[in-house]
Amino acid sequence: MVLVKVTRNRQITIPIEICSRLGIKEGDYVEVSLEGNKIVIRKIKRLDELAGSWKNVDTGKIMNVIKERRRNWISSA
Repeated sequence: MVLVKVTRNRQITIPIEICSRLGIKEGDYVEVSLEGNKIVIRKIKRLDELAGSWKNVDTGKIMNVIKERRRNWISSA
């Protein structure tokens, strides 16, 4: 267990040992949630990390679909 201090802006620093073990790098997203009285921080996998687990997946096609759906969502808002 590592103790970290909460800043006046309610920010904390994730210790390097934890970041290294989970593969968290600058620019990555994490999800913050509550489980009872515990704060849980979970790394969100990037699309390229997820796509690497699927055989024969074209990430370019997936990105194009995401962009198209986003454009449709924005234009309908």
